[in-house]
Amino acid sequence: MKLFKKNKVKIAKVIAIDFDGVLSEGECWTPDDVLNAKPRLNVIKRVNELSKTKFIVILTARRDHLIPASLVWLRKHNVMYHSISNIKMPFDLLVDDKVMDVNDFI
Repeated sequence: MKLFKKNKVKIAKVIAIDFDGVLSEGECWTPDDVLNAKPRLNVIKRVNELSKTKFIVILTARRDHLIPASLVWLRKHNVMYHSISNIKMPFDLLVDDKVMDVNDFI
C-alpha cells in the first residue's frame, strides 16, 4: 500500500484534502466547533510539505456559514493551501477519512 500511495502522490498535481477527520479530529457543526477543533498535526505537516510542489485544495462538506471559521482555523494552525471549496471540483488525489486510512497519507 505504501508504494501505491507514494506513486499516487508523486504523479498528482491537485490534491484535495478533507477537513473533518483529516485536518482536524471529529466533525464540526457550528462555528464554535470549528474554532475549537483539535488539529491533526502530523497531517498538517504532510500537507504543508506537499504544498510546496502540489496544488492543495481544502475540499469540505461544511456549509457556507462554517467557511469563515474554517479560514480562521486554517490560519491559526498554519495550514498551507491554495484553495478552499465546499463544492465538488476536479482533483487528482483525494485524502478523505471516509474513503481511506488517513495514516496511509502521512
